[in-house]
Amino acid sequence: MDIVNWLALISGGLAILIIVVLAIIGGWHLYSRRSLLKTASESENMGKPEKPEIVVYLRPHVSSVQCLMLCVENIGTGTAYNVQFETRAARALTPAANSSDVRFLNENNLLRKDIGCFGAGQKIEQFLMSLIGGLSEELKHPLQISVTYTDSLNHPHENRYTFDFSEFESLVQINSTQEKATLDLKSLIDVIQTGFNQVAKLSEHSRLPQNPEPKGSKTPRKKPENPPDQGEENKPLSPALQKFVAMYNAGKDAELRKTHNPSSSIHVSNETERLQNPNILPIFQTKPDSSLVAYAIDSENLYAVVPFSGCILQNDLYNSGAFGKVFECTGFDPQCKYHVKVIRPAFFKRDPANEKWTLEEKGELELKEKDH
Repeated sequence: MDIVNWLALISGGLAILIIVVLAIIGGWHLYSRRSLLKTASESENMGKPEKPEIVVYLRPHVSSVQCLMLCVENIGTGTAYNVQFETRAARALTPAANSSDVRFLNENNLLRKDIGCFGAGQKIEQFLMSLIGGLSEELKHPLQISVTYTDSLNHPHENRYTFDFSEFESLVQINSTQEKATLDLKSLIDVIQTGFNQVAKLSEHSRLPQNPEPKGSKTPRKKPENPPDQGEENKPLSPALQKFVAMYNAGKDAELRKTHNPSSSIHVSNETERLQNPNILPIFQTKPDSSLVAYAIDSENLYAVVPFSGCILQNDLYNSGAFGKVFECTGFDPQCKYHVKVIRPAFFKRDPANEKWTLEEKGELELKEKDH
């Protein structure tokens, strides 16, 4: 009886051992197969170039749905080179669209310049427009943006995206009470700005002589020994600055850059915050392809600052872009768009340590209303 039990125990142990051995062999076989498949897949993909994929899209800003952001992102696996943008009316969708509809996007800083190298996963975005007050007629038609670029093997790629701004206009109505308050605030700000312009005009007139010499007077009035200080604002431009302003207004960009190499471009770094509260003081910092361009042509370590070439002045640029702080813009109407002519450049000082700029003297622009 003991022998029978012993044999039964041995048989059970052998069975367990056989099962364990078979499990090990099966696991090893499965692991080896997966390793071979992974190696084959990596070998197959090794010769394939990484492919960039540039996408362009719109999104509301996180702090306010009234602020629309333009975003450009490389969602591909490779670097894109020589990225160029082109805007056109989406005629297939809207036969009534015309070429003037695309000027709004053509004037955007982000789309005006080419991008030489745009890495995988890189993303840039810029404030595009405010939806407060609704869309203008020219933006109620779908517009199309084409982006062309090349990959590391110099193969060309092109993507096209159609923007229908009316899809975002409804977002403004999510909170009608808030929107009404925002519109009321905007109207109040416009009234205040108009009042400031009128005060500036009165202040300018107050500088004129109040008691002119009467005609036929034989004895001229004695001039005061110490005339009041006229201030830097009335200081005439130097010959170098006069030539600089004349070249800028004549649109001689190539000659201007050759004669006066631009030192830097200046951007309002808190532009989004100023959209919500225009009373916040602007912070000026160095940033490529921005709305203000500085030229080092003054002998007192001051930089002459003018708008970017071809600038179209409108309400967003005047308020959140701080053009109203940097330049006198007599007659500005928030509902209009203007071509600008420089009467006097603004003057800034630069802090090289942190690339911040300080406005030292306000400039002056002459406005000419843009044809619609």
